[in-house]
Amino acid sequence: MAEPIKISTSKYTKEGKVEIDGHLWTVKLPGAGTELRLSQAFRGSKLWSARINSMDKKIDAGTSTDADLDKYEEYNNKYNENEKIIFDFFSQMFQDGTEDNSEVKAWVENTPTSIIQQTFEDIKEQNDNNAKATDGQTEPSESK
Repeated sequence: MAEPIKISTSKYTKEGKVEIDGHLWTVKLPGAGTELRLSQAFRGSKLWSARINSMDKKIDAGTSTDADLDKYEEYNNKYNENEKIIFDFFSQMFQDGTEDNSEVKAWVENTPTSIIQQTFEDIKEQNDNNAKATDGQTEPSESK
């Protein structure tokens, strides 16, 4: 029987420093389960947003019923649940060193989601490129 292939993921960077808009923060790359939940939350937000927009048209046209308004409230609640997951994800991924992570929370609060997503993708891409350039080896101070 052949020897098993041995792989250690400890050589890949899971945490490091990142400078965003002049702020130097620690970034902790999420696990696959967390990324999956984020993806589900983005899809959920899109779905509930579309339903809200559809209901807005009925309300604007004056054709909504009490049942429609109840659905509207439900859709808004579901949308807000997904947006909170997204907000919490980005608020926890970046750490600013303050006790309450206030710098990061303010940045996430005031930055459009699309820009935050692109920032996250840029970080992942740069991390992947650095791993390829160094064959996955990073400085010990950056790996956790």
